[in-house]
Amino acid sequence: MTKTIAYITDIHLDEQFPIDNGVDTRSNWKLLLGDVASKNIDEIIFGGDIGEISANEWFFDSLKEFTLNLTLGNHDQFAEASKHFKSKHLNGYDELYYSFEDEYLKYVFLDTSSNSLSPSQFEWLRSELETQKKVLLFLHHPVLAVETPIDNYYPLNGREKIAELLQEHNNEITIFCGHYHAADERTDGKIRQIMTPATSYQVKKYHDASDIPGFTRAYITPDGGITWNTTNDNLHESKLGDNTIITNANTFGYRIIMIEDGKIDTKLLLYKDGKFVIATAHEF
Repeated sequence: MTKTIAYITDIHLDEQFPIDNGVDTRSNWKLLLGDVASKNIDEIIFGGDIGEISANEWFFDSLKEFTLNLTLGNHDQFAEASKHFKSKHLNGYDELYYSFEDEYLKYVFLDTSSNSLSPSQFEWLRSELETQKKVLLFLHHPVLAVETPIDNYYPLNGREKIAELLQEHNNEITIFCGHYHAADERTDGKIRQIMTPATSYQVKKYHDASDIPGFTRAYITPDGGITWNTTNDNLHESKLGDNTIITNANTFGYRIIMIEDGKIDTKLLLYKDGKFVIATAHEF
């Protein structure tokens, strides 16, 4: 059995942050869906952060020609998404989590829109891991820590407990996630975590690169908010530290997941010079 999936995440439709940085998220989205369709891929998994509530209807309408699976991010609301996304697999009445399986793999989708797993969802996950099959786990937030300033302010709460649970599983678990607007892949024990860049704007993983063409600095305020600095005039070297992020509004892309007889491979695609091209993680 061969399956090809487009994994897309963090579009942030109509939100002020990308607008202030000159990102036309709707244009990015149309370009990306056009590329997915041109590759004859009819299955999409969206990793979360749709954007403003007012954009939800447009978002879901744009995906009617595709088979859609979905995880919610911290910018999403179950009450709104559930108006548009229906699945026979859904388990929660106020959270969007579910699973299904094929001959080789079990696919598990979690809801971390609250920046955590509820106790009921955590226990449901424990029961879902009682399988002899390899597990593909989809959620918005990374479970394994990633060296990025965003990780200091917006991690998944309780992720250590989740990681411990995953390590108890009989087989390897592959996590697909987004949230940090960067590409990353790492393995810890039975967990392989694959993080996908955003469809909107990217965040430099390592904040010590001070002046990078195409990147813009932003300062994370003490209350966790973000102040964008499009000129760098008000952000001096002395203020740079763990609460500084550097963004790139000119780069976006997505990931293709290829599954053949239970074997998983992926590739990143970057929008460059008017088309999507295969890219490496450092190009984001």
